[in-house]
Amino acid sequence: MFRRKEEPSITAARVAALREAAAAEIEHERLRAQLNREQQEAAAEHARRQAVADEQERRRRQAARRVERAESRQRRREARAQFATKLRPVLPLLLINGGAAYAQGAYAYSEIAPADWPAPSRLAFAIAFAAALESIAVYVQWHAHDALMLKAHATAASLRRAAWVIAAVVAAINYAHFADGLTPTAAAVAFALLSLLSPWLWGLHTRRAQHVQLLAEDADLIDDAGVEFSPRRRRMFPIRSLMAARWSIEHNERDPRKAWDGYHAERAARTTAHTADRAARKAARAARKQEQTAPTVDQPTSDVTMTSTTSPADVTPPVKRARPKALTTAEKVTRAATKLPAGTVAEIAAKAGVSESTARRHMPAPVTSPSDPGTAETTPELAVNGHHH
Repeated sequence: MFRRKEEPSITAARVAALREAAAAEIEHERLRAQLNREQQEAAAEHARRQAVADEQERRRRQAARRVERAESRQRRREARAQFATKLRPVLPLLLINGGAAYAQGAYAYSEIAPADWPAPSRLAFAIAFAAALESIAVYVQWHAHDALMLKAHATAASLRRAAWVIAAVVAAINYAHFADGLTPTAAAVAFALLSLLSPWLWGLHTRRAQHVQLLAEDADLIDDAGVEFSPRRRRMFPIRSLMAARWSIEHNERDPRKAWDGYHAERAARTTAHTADRAARKAARAARKQEQTAPTVDQPTSDVTMTSTTSPADVTPPVKRARPKALTTAEKVTRAATKLPAGTVAEIAAKAGVSESTARRHMPAPVTSPSDPGTAETTPELAVNGHHH
């Protein structure tokens, strides 16, 4: 059979279709290759970014671990520093109590624990005995410390006294353990002092802790002991430095210069006032002495004639002058004569504290009655200020 020959147009169309299909296939393969290439690039970029992120995360974790380790070391360092700070003031107490406990343990091991016990049992008993005996005063003193830090001052004081009594008893026990009868030995005195000094050292630690607490709360709560002058000033002016420090305590002054100036200003004012007062007293004493030693001046008075119809009540009394604080000799004699109207000159002189001649010279003259014989025509004289005219 012979194949039928196609028309050229159909053949050309088929060739064109095959050509287009091949071109489309080639384009499809190109696009697929490009897509694969882009996907591979995206995957590679993702892998690279993931690797970078993983590396950054690893470095971040390493940095975080380094920071955490550094912070942990810093915390441990601070904890050790705090522990050392707390242990430093308490370490002498622990050493002293440890020495006293060793003495008690040694005595308990050799003298109190039964000899037939094994060595570990005797050692455990000695340690327990020493710890129990020495911890009594320490425990009471610790409660006193805690009470003072809580501002329970009365409770702290009573607990400190109890701790002193307990420490004294334990010290006596230590002394009795190692003394030769009543004769002191070096071990007896040393171990007794170790037990006895424990409350005193605890008191030092407690006062320091209270001072630090008050400083943390408010520095004004601390009672300042006044200013502190330089050693050279204290050597040059020991008395004035002491008095200025006393002045600063009284006036709550903390500045040394202000305390020094304030004390000297007060000292100068006090000296001026004392000098003025002394001068006034001296002037007063001189005035009194001058009044006592000055001669008496008769005061002029007018004569008063008394007739038979005139009574002494009608006589106008003389004008009295103001008397000084200290009586004159004439006034003393007149007052004594008034108190002793029937007394002799000697009695009046003794009463007035003067001699008989002075008393006789200043004695007031008696008033003569008009009815007396021989005196009707004479005018009586009145005594004025201890003198008659």
